[in-house]
Amino acid sequence: MTDRASSHPAADPELLHQMAFSFIPSRVLSAGLQLGVFSHIAAGKQTAEEVAVAAQASERGIRMLLDALVATQLLARNGNRYELTPLSAQYLVRGTPDYLGLFMEQDELWNSWGRLTEVIRSGQPLHRMETQMLAEIFFPILVQTLHVLHRDRARQLAEALGIGNVLKDVRAIDVGCGSGIWGIAIAERDPEARVTAQDFPAMLAIAREYLKRHGVERQFDFLPGDLKTVDFGREQYDLALLGNILHSEGAQSSQDLLGRLHAALRPGGRVVIVEFLTNDDRTGPPFPVFFALNMLLHTEHGDTFSLADYTRWLAQAGFPRVETVDIRSHSPVMIGYRD
Repeated sequence: MTDRASSHPAADPELLHQMAFSFIPSRVLSAGLQLGVFSHIAAGKQTAEEVAVAAQASERGIRMLLDALVATQLLARNGNRYELTPLSAQYLVRGTPDYLGLFMEQDELWNSWGRLTEVIRSGQPLHRMETQMLAEIFFPILVQTLHVLHRDRARQLAEALGIGNVLKDVRAIDVGCGSGIWGIAIAERDPEARVTAQDFPAMLAIAREYLKRHGVERQFDFLPGDLKTVDFGREQYDLALLGNILHSEGAQSSQDLLGRLHAALRPGGRVVIVEFLTNDDRTGPPFPVFFALNMLLHTEHGDTFSLADYTRWLAQAGFPRVETVDIRSHSPVMIGYRD
């Protein structure tokens, strides 16, 4: 008898085997960061023996880890010596301006995703990262990574919006600003722009450090508080920036926020939404669909949504026209125009 399932290419069980082990590159990266491997190599420790001594780890374990990092193209090997690649040299060496590893060193996501089945059963998150208490603990670490990840995309968005060219002397509010990177990009392109940074008080203290680093602090005002309840005022702004905010809010809170921002924008103003967008039937793209589960783990109502969902909510809030802009990110940016 022919084993039809095993002979069909689409039913190759090797795909399942690879999926079961797909966590390995993530753990290899985390281990490399936790042991300071990239920093040790940058400091001239290039053999497995030298890195092991510097990392206070076993030579056998370090040798295996270094080879795995070569396989993931985060290191290169020349004989018994290991070298950084351009990617790891720029982003994975501690103390450098573009270091992305602080958040990746942590095991919080690993520990949370290990309890995914439990959370799916209960429907209750392990943590509510959107609350002020947890946000002011969790996000100071995350925003250091997000600032570097979003820096070039924020500048592309500011250019696409015509800041400093078509739009001058703009008044903007950066809601849930984090490091302030989306507003910083606007201030950099237009010295006459004025941006209000809104977030929890502890996050605004972090944002001030980034504003100083970029030399734009004098262009910023600050609005502390919870985005769910803070008073944005009426007809004060030309732009409202929502940089990866709505996925943690969920449907109802997002719609409420869009309505309040409509009131805060001047006629003809725009709300700019950077988000993970699924397709209409939620069959992809993979990362936005996967990220919905991350929201299940870490928020009470968070989720990911489609362009059609956001377009409908924007229309209901008084933004009848919606355009999209490609900033070479995971999803296009949505721009809703106030009536």
